[in-house]
Amino acid sequence: MKIRWLGHSCFRIEDGSGKVVVTDPFDEAVGYPLPRIRADAVTVSHDHHDHNNVEALQGQPAVVKGPGEKVAAGIRFEGVQTYHDEEKGELRGDNTIFCFEMDGVRICHLGDLGHLLSEEDAAALGEVDVLMIPVGGVYTIDAGGAKEVVGQIKPKVVIPMHFMTPALTFKVDPPDRFLSGQKVERPATTFEVSKERLAGEGDGPLIVLLDYR
Repeated sequence: MKIRWLGHSCFRIEDGSGKVVVTDPFDEAVGYPLPRIRADAVTVSHDHHDHNNVEALQGQPAVVKGPGEKVAAGIRFEGVQTYHDEEKGELRGDNTIFCFEMDGVRICHLGDLGHLLSEEDAAALGEVDVLMIPVGGVYTIDAGGAKEVVGQIKPKVVIPMHFMTPALTFKVDPPDRFLSGQKVERPATTFEVSKERLAGEGDGPLIVLLDYR
């Protein structure tokens, strides 16, 4: 399976059969090149312009929103309701975490999570192989909060997202504080992962820092 970061919280995930899932596509105001790519399904964690630009995608993908279990493009998506802030959504609204499996690898995309998880929420996510987590703070959990959430979920691989880059048009923190003291792999724009590779990972999660360029 190939995971490509397109910038911000948007990833293109392709399994061995060529099926494609895209997460949280952004609009032109965000600063990255628009994700004008084909998708079979697209997840939208919340309806803010930097996460819900489904119209940019090609192929008329099935749109997955909100909590609960949904099947799209033959993939079962599990949505867990959380919040965009620490005030139960009073400041920035709701957020949906999505978990789904492709090629036997369980993926979890946290969207714009704004708080630590409750025990119930962490349990609802189950075992996670690859976790996509915001680390830039300001509008989401910051580096310290992200490290705590990683400890709550205990994934095998962690891919940071929603952090400052030269392309981003608004201010959040860079990923440096989150990356500090951790083993980091930097495979440019795309990370290839399989169930077999995950079985070979040692103690502690592997941090994969992707580039949008």
